[in-house]
Amino acid sequence: MKGLVLYERGKTEIREVQKPECGDRDILIKVESAAICGGDVHFYNGALPCLGEYPIILGHEFAGTIAKMGPHADTYWNVGDRVISENTASVCGRCPACEKGNFVNCPERETLGCSVDGAFTQYVKIPGDLLAVYPNCLFRLPEEIPMETAPLLEPAANAYMAVVQEGQMMPGENVVVFGAGALGLFSVQMAKIAGAAKIILIGMPSDEESRFPCGRKLGATHTIINGEGVDLAAEVDKICGMSGAALCIDAAGAPAVLKQAVEIVRNDGIVVRIGMNDKPYGYGMNEVNVKSVSITGHMGYNTTSWRNVISLAAAGKLDLASLVSHRLPLSQIKHGFELLKDQTAIKIVIDPDN
Repeated sequence: MKGLVLYERGKTEIREVQKPECGDRDILIKVESAAICGGDVHFYNGALPCLGEYPIILGHEFAGTIAKMGPHADTYWNVGDRVISENTASVCGRCPACEKGNFVNCPERETLGCSVDGAFTQYVKIPGDLLAVYPNCLFRLPEEIPMETAPLLEPAANAYMAVVQEGQMMPGENVVVFGAGALGLFSVQMAKIAGAAKIILIGMPSDEESRFPCGRKLGATHTIINGEGVDLAAEVDKICGMSGAALCIDAAGAPAVLKQAVEIVRNDGIVVRIGMNDKPYGYGMNEVNVKSVSITGHMGYNTTSWRNVISLAAAGKLDLASLVSHRLPLSQIKHGFELLKDQTAIKIVIDPDN
């Protein structure tokens, strides 16, 4: 089978790769569709090194059907089941994070497409050892959710965790979202679903043509370009009034954005940092104390996040399709990465069979 292989830092090519062997308790998934994540772009352009050993097949947002099961695999599953993967490949099962069911935060966690072979190919193996510890690393995909948009449930679960579970947003509150990429746009949509009164999406000039219109469709009541000379705090105060912004989602990650989020969020408010950037913060932190602001570091999701976004999508209350800007065959996946690098795309869905 063919797969997109990262063989050195920042160097990828489509290669012939071996189909995974299905062990005694393993489950083999036929990948029906996969999506390119912003994290994949970092691997592609060399901003991040492989988290495991080279070479590695990229791709961690995917859905498919069960093609084969080991003779002693979990009988909850059957060949032919439509499934969506949470993309964990292994966990220790013993650390405090695993003890609480927060498997994404296991310090020993391996991730499909990041540290072990992933989904930009035709078949992916879910290890039986993982299923024994973490059975909800796989979910059944309801018939109401099309296979071609199902991979977007992964960033949707991220946004659900950030806005609802970590952000503790209550209906009627105001929310500010920095960053108009997929996680920012899904955060906008989650805020709308959760009943936010005003949802302010803040982005860059390059977002005005495609991402801002998508954001407004998904629930943004206001959009602001974060440009030179713009007083964001004043703009947000004008929109939100005395109630202020209870929650700021930083889906951008730049140190300057975190500083702006702390300035904008109301006293006793919450800032959830989804976006990542390894540059130093570079600013004083006194305002965090003076305003009693809570800053929450965000990484992924849990079973509750997944279960609820699947239910929302199946009920027609979560829009996945509007974020799909391009559909490409695996043979053109590098073109997809270039579209994401220059921000002319939102989410790109890949057909692994072509």
